[in-house]
Amino acid sequence: MESTNSLLLAEFYTATGYLDRLLFAFTDLEKIHLTPKGKNQIQKLCLESTQFYTKSFNELNFEAESYIFETSQFKNHIKFFHDFMEAFIKLPIKSESCEKKIIEYINHLYRNCFELHNIIANSTSLDVQLPRTGLAQEEEITSISTNGNAALNIPLFFLDQNNIREISQVESVVKSPIAFLNIKREEKYDHFIHRGHFFIAQKNYQEAKNQFYKARNYKDSAEVLTLLGWSYSLLDDLAEAKAYCMKAIQKDTQYGPAYNDFGNYLLNEGQVRESLRWFELAKRAHNYQNREYPYINAGRAYVLLKQYEEGLREFSLALTLAPHHEELHETVAKLKNNLDRETSSNQMV
Repeated sequence: MESTNSLLLAEFYTATGYLDRLLFAFTDLEKIHLTPKGKNQIQKLCLESTQFYTKSFNELNFEAESYIFETSQFKNHIKFFHDFMEAFIKLPIKSESCEKKIIEYINHLYRNCFELHNIIANSTSLDVQLPRTGLAQEEEITSISTNGNAALNIPLFFLDQNNIREISQVESVVKSPIAFLNIKREEKYDHFIHRGHFFIAQKNYQEAKNQFYKARNYKDSAEVLTLLGWSYSLLDDLAEAKAYCMKAIQKDTQYGPAYNDFGNYLLNEGQVRESLRWFELAKRAHNYQNREYPYINAGRAYVLLKQYEEGLREFSLALTLAPHHEELHETVAKLKNNLDRETSSNQMV
């Protein structure tokens, strides 16, 4: 149970961190809490928290009426609730009923986070970061925007007690709760990465982008940042595509696809010579599975510059890295024929 408490504490910190970001946007950045709707939402959060404690710890005599409060004081109430639950989780308790209370409180936080996030998204242009969850699952809920924008895709996070039970089954293999949490995050990360690729294949680029965003909640990697850039490029937003490539490069300077994709976006914008510099950086990167891509793209750039011999050299190098690439064989053969004809014509002249 000790490892279970450690995992629940990590989930508690994730949920409270998410709520803190939302409350900061709600109060300090946009002052939504001063509006009638905002005040009602904050009062709902505090009242439901009090009701939870009244029900779960009735021997402590929480008085719900005490928390119909002045809006300016609500952060003190929230802090009190969080401090109490943190201390409770840290107790050496071995009880399923205690575990259930903790999960119920975390889910209470996530429900309120969902409502707060929707209000923020509907009434402001703020982009509040979603939590990087471990054991929490997502319920797909598409909310209707009230400000004329596209439908919102803010997930409702929740903990399932059955998932917590899974810990006891792997405890003998994975002793560290942090190691277990990382395993679960990797599993969810891979799931959403694969889903994103599936939707790319279906040409549903908006949904692919949503899936890659979900993957990023579990691991903020250079890979997922580059894939987000790719999805933006397919949605004809090259500015965002390039921005995500730069984020990926900052995350991992040896991740080759980010350099290659950035060069490709420059190439599509007509910045042909500048793109070549990025393809060279991609070639030198250590972390690159499909190493032929920057050579292929450099070949395309040289062909656009009408430097066909350089283009042929790049395509030929790409072929040594991907010898089964049929289209590449055809490109090399076509370029060779064109150059041979040009050479023959020059000799005749």
